[in-house]
Amino acid sequence: MSSRKNSFTMVIAGAAFFAMAAFLIWAFSQAGTLGMYRWGYRTPVLALVVVGLLPLAGAAAVLALRKRGGKLIAIVSGISISVSTLSLLVALGVSLYIFTNAYGTVASVERPTVLDPAKGFPLRTGPDGRPTFRVALSSDPHYGREASNAQARSAILRLSQAEYAAGSLDAFFALGDTVEMGMEADDWKEAIESIRQDAPTLPFAALLGNHDGLIGGATRWRAAFAGGSGRNGVPEGGLTASSWRMDAGQVHFIALDLLWGPEGFGAKEKAWLADQLKAIPAGDFIVVLSHSFFYSSGYIDEGSGKAWYDHEEMLREVAPLIAGKADLVISGHNHYMEWIEADGTVWAVVGAMGGKPDPVPTYVSPGSVWFSQGRFGRLVVELKPEGLACEFQDQEGNQLFSRVIPKH
Repeated sequence: MSSRKNSFTMVIAGAAFFAMAAFLIWAFSQAGTLGMYRWGYRTPVLALVVVGLLPLAGAAAVLALRKRGGKLIAIVSGISISVSTLSLLVALGVSLYIFTNAYGTVASVERPTVLDPAKGFPLRTGPDGRPTFRVALSSDPHYGREASNAQARSAILRLSQAEYAAGSLDAFFALGDTVEMGMEADDWKEAIESIRQDAPTLPFAALLGNHDGLIGGATRWRAAFAGGSGRNGVPEGGLTASSWRMDAGQVHFIALDLLWGPEGFGAKEKAWLADQLKAIPAGDFIVVLSHSFFYSSGYIDEGSGKAWYDHEEMLREVAPLIAGKADLVISGHNHYMEWIEADGTVWAVVGAMGGKPDPVPTYVSPGSVWFSQGRFGRLVVELKPEGLACEFQDQEGNQLFSRVIPKH
């Protein structure tokens, strides 16, 4: 075998390996990719890893046989070059597809009306003369998925818009999974145009969901919802465009970047959260917002075998930081509505903004007080003299369940 052909075999094998390695390193640096891998999407990732490693195996075989010469080394070299070429094409093709979608054409020249979390929204004067507010929260509309209920999500937004226009609602908190596939411009175009039609002036404060972040989708999410004045839409004092604190009088909202679970929630994030909690005056209300749930009733996912209920890692790694300190934790991710009381804190799930309902639970969280499956709606939170009034409503605004979290 000629040294020139030997060199070419090594070069193309190395190129294929490094092209795939570079793509995977980039992919796992994006928000939510590690969680995606851990929560049931391992097969395509592992397939790309194998495709990237095969050229090295072929090159190693060529090197091992290089002294023998003859037809065998020629055959092995030819196979190695073919495998490396195919691997390189796969790496480049996948990269081109992902990058041209995640960083492609602008989804829409418009965007929803977005709040800067550092500035928040103005408080109103209540009947007793005290500052007050009323906000609505929901999650998981999944624009871009045929199985989603477009009528329900539009009803929720139109109801909220009408209340805002009438002066009885101050903001809408969208807790993630706005779209089905975060990197796809078409999904975001549908979402933005639909939101603009249903709620043209309703102020939004939004979180990044696990579907929003797929793969490189955080760029498109920021283009639609980042409200901060800093680089990449990070609010003053926040960690990311989706991790911030918003003060509304004696109520303080703390948003956390928790997409699939605590992946990426490390020492820096924990220190930031501790600082925020410490800075809030005693006696004030603390409301933590997250896409991923902590406590939740749920089921075993058939595809992944994963337990979609009481999130073991969230409860072990993040919940102890807020349990007993936060008055209310609100999340989505599971497509239910639920009120859970545990560890000195209320945990509410409101993944009911139109995404396909999750199945009837096979597991009920021990702290569950109220649960709804198969219905769409929102959670309304209002500051009243007696405390923080919380009410689950269906898509038409009918009361489903209510509780008041009293003053400390």
